[in-house]
Formats: sequence, C-alpha cells, structure tokens
Amino acid sequence: MTERTAATAFAAAVLLLTLLLTGWMLARVSEHPGVPREVGELPPWFTGVPPAPAARERSPAPAEAAGKTAAADGDFADFAGGQIAIALVEYEMKPNKIRVRPGAVTFMLRNKGRFAHNFHVEGSGVDAHADKFSPGRTVRLELVLQEGEYKISCPLSNHDQRGMHGTLVVTSKLASK
Repeated sequence: MTERTAATAFAAAVLLLTLLLTGWMLARVSEHPGVPREVGELPPWFTGVPPAPAARERSPAPAEAAGKTAAADGDFADFAGGQIAIALVEYEMKPNKIRVRPGAVTFMLRNKGRFAHNFHVEGSGVDAHADKFSPGRTVRLELVLQEGEYKISCPLSNHDQRGMHGTLVVTSKLASK
C-alpha cells in the first residue's frame, strides 16, 4: 500500500507543477487588453525565430524598398510610388514619419510584434482603419488621399497612448532622387 500511496503522491505533484507552469506561461505571454504592463522580450528559443547575426544588417525586402525614394529628410521617409510598407511592433510603427504624393495610396501593414494590432488614418476629411490583425500577418489598406497632414496610429487597447502613432504628410513636393 505504501508504494501505491507514493506513486499517487508523485503523480499529484507532477500534475500540480504542470498546472502551475502552464498558468505562469500564459500570464507572461498573453495580452490582456486595457491592462498596461510590460512582459519584456521573449527569448529566441521561445518564439521559434532564429537569432539574427549581430554583425550583419538586414537589407530591406523588395516590397519595402519599392516606392521609397529618400531615406530621411528631416526624419521623414518619402514614398513616391504610392505603396507604403509599415512594420507594426509593440508600441511603435516603422517608419512613423511618412511623406507620399496625393492620390491612390496602398498601405502594406506587417505585424512584426507579439500582439494583435490595427491601423487608423485620420485627418483632412479621412477616417479609415484596417481591422485588428494577428502577429505575422500582412494586410493592405487602400485609400485616396488629398494633400494635407494625417495622423496614423494603432488605437487598439492603449497602443496609441504608449507611442504607437505617427505622421503622414501627403504632398506633391517630394524630394526626388
């Protein structure tokens, strides 16, 4: 009877430890909308993403570089082709200061973060948004924009208040290269 009792106690201890670790892990990696907190960086072995070599810098993907003419003029990225690639990560947009010509504009929005994001453009009579999309997904938002200044942001939860916003300037006077 003592062997059976010991085996039962061991099984109960393993079950309890498994439940505790699962609860801890879920609390660390899940986002609770509306609750501002930092969870820190997840290690590469946890996310499944191989670590990038520190010595080499990543060259931009063809879609990212397609319409980009000038890297930074007063920290603004110029997109002459009407296609704007924006990476959304936790609490920032890259780039967050953008200039583009008036007319048809296609936003290629890539969620490179760990949480869901959405995208909002407002100003000069425009109030448009892309619905919430998951990490790893890319969505397109097509708009026709007139000259003016617009605010771009991720209004999901408290992301905008934590710095996830930027400026979009639509102008026919782009620096050309």
